[in-house]
Amino acid sequence: MNFNALMIAILCAAMTLIPAGASEDDHHDNEEIPHTRLTDAAIANANLTLDTVGKRSIDVKHTLFGVIAANNDNIVHVGAKYQGVVTQLLANVGDTVKQGQTLAVIENISTGASFNVTSPLNGEVTARSTNRGEVVAQQPFFEILDVSSVWVELSAFPENIEVMKEQQTAYVYDLHHHQRVTGKVAYIAPQMTGGHIARARIEIANSAGHWRPGMHVKADVITDSFAANVAVHSDAIQRLEEQPVVFLRDGNRFEARVIKLGRTDGRYVEVLDGLKGGESYVVENSYLIKADILKQGAGHSH
Repeated sequence: MNFNALMIAILCAAMTLIPAGASEDDHHDNEEIPHTRLTDAAIANANLTLDTVGKRSIDVKHTLFGVIAANNDNIVHVGAKYQGVVTQLLANVGDTVKQGQTLAVIENISTGASFNVTSPLNGEVTARSTNRGEVVAQQPFFEILDVSSVWVELSAFPENIEVMKEQQTAYVYDLHHHQRVTGKVAYIAPQMTGGHIARARIEIANSAGHWRPGMHVKADVITDSFAANVAVHSDAIQRLEEQPVVFLRDGNRFEARVIKLGRTDGRYVEVLDGLKGGESYVVENSYLIKADILKQGAGHSH
């Protein structure tokens, strides 16, 4: 027996049923509805948490996988204005440079005069393709990357594309959930590539440099926001005879109520039928109520 099964067995053994009518009015009992009655001690031992059925603001999200990429607008390639010999190299790959900082000194072959090659922006040197003493023409030999903002390149499937739009809010987070940042969908490709995947892009701020090009991430894209008149916590939902139920509490009586589910944001679920506002229901450890009902042979729904 694994640990979870053992805990269920121990807690179920502590859940002594209160005889019908012992502490509640008989009119609460309907034997056609799966239910159980628990002592105060059993309720305390089960560490149940409760919530009240009510209205919730729900953000429907689609979770996509992605990779951090350089913002193309923040990449520059720097070269010499005139053909010449490299006499000084003042920056190397990995160096952080400022706008206007000298990267190299070139001696013009035609005039013998020296001129500086400078960085046009703040950033990091990500490539250098020349050495001192070499003759360079007007081709770029430095690449500078500014990572103060980066792109998130997402892989979107048809079911995602159907509901995604530009300017939708997205929450980007690393795979270890160390950091999360908010951005906007900036681009959705007009065509699908191999495997029926479309590229979507989010631009995010990166002043601290946490989001490095090549890093794998996830993004929750908010595709719809609405106010649900009736909603419950997703952790409260169990299944009896393949139907979704929540367990309502009325004193020491816990009743399984079949519900019809709507949209969800992963934390709360819209309930289309089966509940009304103000009813008290079990959230954490609701599976223990289910286990006790099944133990009695009362695990039928209607």
